[in-house]
Amino acid sequence: MNESTLSFPIWVEFGNGKSDRTGDVIDSQGWDSALVVTDQGIREAGILDGVLSSLEASGIEYDVFDEVEPNPTVSMVSAAVEVLTTGGHDVVVAVGGGSVIDTAKCATLMTTNEGDLEEYEVSTPEEVTAGNIDNHTHPLVTIPTTAGTGSEVDYWAVITSEEREFKMAIGQPPLYPNGPYLGAEISLVDPELTASLPPRQTAATGFDAFSHALENHVAAGAPELVKPYTRHVMGLVPEYLPEAYETGEMEAREQMLFGSHMAGFCENFAGFGAIHSLAEVTGGMYPGIPHGEAIAVFTPPVMRYNLAEYPTRYAEVADAMGVDVSGLSDTEAAHAAVDAVEALIDEVDLPSTLSEVGVEKSDLRTIAEKSLDTIEIHDNPRAADVDDLYEIAQDAY
Repeated sequence: MNESTLSFPIWVEFGNGKSDRTGDVIDSQGWDSALVVTDQGIREAGILDGVLSSLEASGIEYDVFDEVEPNPTVSMVSAAVEVLTTGGHDVVVAVGGGSVIDTAKCATLMTTNEGDLEEYEVSTPEEVTAGNIDNHTHPLVTIPTTAGTGSEVDYWAVITSEEREFKMAIGQPPLYPNGPYLGAEISLVDPELTASLPPRQTAATGFDAFSHALENHVAAGAPELVKPYTRHVMGLVPEYLPEAYETGEMEAREQMLFGSHMAGFCENFAGFGAIHSLAEVTGGMYPGIPHGEAIAVFTPPVMRYNLAEYPTRYAEVADAMGVDVSGLSDTEAAHAAVDAVEALIDEVDLPSTLSEVGVEKSDLRTIAEKSLDTIEIHDNPRAADVDDLYEIAQDAY
């Protein structure tokens, strides 16, 4: 069993209606002014209304920055920093999915630290441990509106460098959502805010949550302490994602947000792997592809590659998903896990090939080459060079 050291300095309130406490939480800290970071879709759908009403009821002044788009860029972060510093706001409130929360995290980082955002990119686990963030980030409260990334409780952000067409990993413990509330960090997790999420986004973000648990579970050096959580999420998503996708039933959405949240917790202590490496590189080159869809395309091919050397880990995945593995060898159970994942992808109508999402075959080699520069590739359970990654990309195509 691997040794494990875990630290999780976040105060979490989970439950329907918890976002209505935003104003009370901010007021309890003596903060008077908030910058609400979100996107236009959330604002137009009325999802933001309850949070803003809560701020008004507590006498908190606020501005809204709603310019975040999917696959956020360095320029979006710079625009948010400009609004934050000009407005002199005490706290940032991020209301949205992973793109919104990642943008908010990086805005709080660059408000209190010098240099360019690119200087805080990490590409190896050693760079995360060494750290180069001099000052703790500006106070941040996270309120997720999708059941997918878990970004509300991790210290990671993914921001695209427009110049490089590359998704940078910004990740160090100071990026935890922060504030002195009860001596901890702050996240208000309200399933009701996911109620109006469209089916396509429900499927894509929900499968992303599954992939987090999957890769965290099989990652090189994954701590045993997180595996009960990863197993739970891998069982929960196949049970509740189809219902959340097909009907939007509230219990299913509650369970999905809980699963996403638990997977986000695990992300702080276990690495990802080639699924996220290849998917994020593809998203950097093709920003129109939703992250969760790129994840879905690469998941079965990467599983097939990894299980050749680590069948036992993927046999555990099959068991966690509820597959009957009695009488099967580890290799047979591992292949059954791939079948179960492909069935889930099909059930929620996610794409299964790169050609479906518009990737050109001529770009596969470049995707493989760029993937070697990502931090995620270091935790893939099976070592992979550019030729291996190219073969995986061809399998995905």
